[in-house]
Amino acid sequence: MRIFLDWFVAEYSHCKVYERFDCRSALDVDDERFKFFVKKVFPKIKDPLQGGIMVFISSYFDFVRLRNYMKSQDTSFCLVGEYTKQSDISRGRTWFFHGKRKIMLYTERAHFYHRYKIRGIRDLIFYSLPERNDFYAELTNMFEGVDNPTCTVLFSRFDSLRLERIVGASSAKKMLNSEKKTFMFC
Repeated sequence: MRIFLDWFVAEYSHCKVYERFDCRSALDVDDERFKFFVKKVFPKIKDPLQGGIMVFISSYFDFVRLRNYMKSQDTSFCLVGEYTKQSDISRGRTWFFHGKRKIMLYTERAHFYHRYKIRGIRDLIFYSLPERNDFYAELTNMFEGVDNPTCTVLFSRFDSLRLERIVGASSAKKMLNSEKKTFMFC
């Protein structure tokens, strides 16, 4: 599949799974996203054999919430955020690449300011969709030499504009109005 984003061409050779979670109001979207992640996604990634799981988070508050939760669950993870010291980022990236840390939490602002090239990604989870659609393409193009990489995206009806920037208006409308909650693009 090939997607054209103004000046950027993205080549996708992997399956992308979009999972919609229900939310009653915009005030509850952060709590519902966290509950969905804890119940549905985290049990699958808590004790991975291979590692290489990057969780992309657009909000710093969600980043802190996930960091605290993973600490409480005694999970093997590293951090790349806008307030993380450079030495910790370098160490975390190395640990992640060599499999000493199985999960990496990565913020949108860190990507915006530094555009790190993260090696060792096998599974990419968009905890929340990026504000800028070119970030989606840049991150999904970081898979290198990986057989069957996966990309999972969590979204709600309140993410309609961000979703539309990535999948297009007609696909976003279908995904938001469908009775199904899981959508796969290969």
